[in-house]
Amino acid sequence: MKKRMGGILITMILMSISFSLSAQNFDCGSNGNYGPLVIPSTSGTVTLALPGDGIFHCTMVSVEEGATLMFARNSLNTPVYILSKGDIEIGGTIDVSGKSGTATPPKGGEGGPGGFDGGMPGVFGTVSPGDGQGPGGGKGGTMGQPTSAGVAGGGAYSTLPWYTLAQNQSNYGKVHGSPLLAPLLGGSGGGGAEGRSATENGIGGGGGAILLASNTKVILNAPGKIFSRGGSNPPYSSGGQGSGGGIRIVAPEVKGNGSLDVSGGSAPFDYSNSVGGSGRIRIDTYFRSELQLSYAPNSTYTRAFGSFMSVFPPNNPRLDIIKAAGTDIPEGTGNAVQILMPFDSPTEQIVRVQARNFFGKVPITVALIPDTGSTITYDDEIDMDTGNPAYVDVITQMPKNVQIHIYAWTR
Repeated sequence: MKKRMGGILITMILMSISFSLSAQNFDCGSNGNYGPLVIPSTSGTVTLALPGDGIFHCTMVSVEEGATLMFARNSLNTPVYILSKGDIEIGGTIDVSGKSGTATPPKGGEGGPGGFDGGMPGVFGTVSPGDGQGPGGGKGGTMGQPTSAGVAGGGAYSTLPWYTLAQNQSNYGKVHGSPLLAPLLGGSGGGGAEGRSATENGIGGGGGAILLASNTKVILNAPGKIFSRGGSNPPYSSGGQGSGGGIRIVAPEVKGNGSLDVSGGSAPFDYSNSVGGSGRIRIDTYFRSELQLSYAPNSTYTRAFGSFMSVFPPNNPRLDIIKAAGTDIPEGTGNAVQILMPFDSPTEQIVRVQARNFFGKVPITVALIPDTGSTITYDDEIDMDTGNPAYVDVITQMPKNVQIHIYAWTR
């Protein structure tokens, strides 16, 4: 019996050493080129330009209580990646939320960095509204109460917009994405609506996507908070609400009693067309005994935990549009492809979609989302037995004289 107890003790010590070594060996990938990222409490709101690849290579990070850190989207609209050799400590606010639409000029709400825009508003009886962008984008529709048939739909992500659950409205976005948040993805935009006046043209953009990774620890203590909320429309606006976005934290130790918020957009009046769907939260760590964060929404559908200690997973499966309407597109562009087809161009056009690091036959959807009118989708598949990468040419019918946003997603 004594030998057995000794064996158990030795095993426990070895397990402890193993976890300690794993923590010490974790490398988030920061090269430290950015240096320390410090936002003092006296700074108020600070908006940083996002690097071209979205990555801040830091030595340490501190956002002090009273300060708010935001980011201007880059040209590829990548997520925000904050990588640090040392501790990341958040006592203030980091905000990558989506925005509301504007009436002048009429425009859908901008998604947060890595998130998707809301649809374009329509003109009552004249111009059809556009659908929200992103894999969970809401469809354009009429103005009216959320319970009415045909109203503009809110965006979705980890959950459907709230009124969808009760009313089964077909215009709302669809649930999508992975609890691993790999790849990291922001929220989808709400659908546009036929506004009758300038005050009714708000459409919410989807919340952005942000990853915080440290070689040591991430500390988020109250009142510290990270927001990736869907864009909320002004009172009495008729557009759909944006969905919440994505927040991922990776470090050997994650601790604190701050808060993470990936709520969908909302508005306080009947014509708000529901609440957008919730986003996704993922925390990967070895040690979480002092992890006492609060979450909004407080739902098991929204948050996930694990020890998937990979910031950029190797051989991560990905889809890329590499050709559209005769134009070659570099792999890794990472944003919607935008096409404007003139009147004298052929309607039939090819969209070439490339897949990497999948297996077997990959079912895909190509979505053409025009600024006005409904989304057009085409389902196809890519056979990975033909090589890695492999591709398929999808024959589409492209609307003319309107800007089109082209996406490809797995089904």
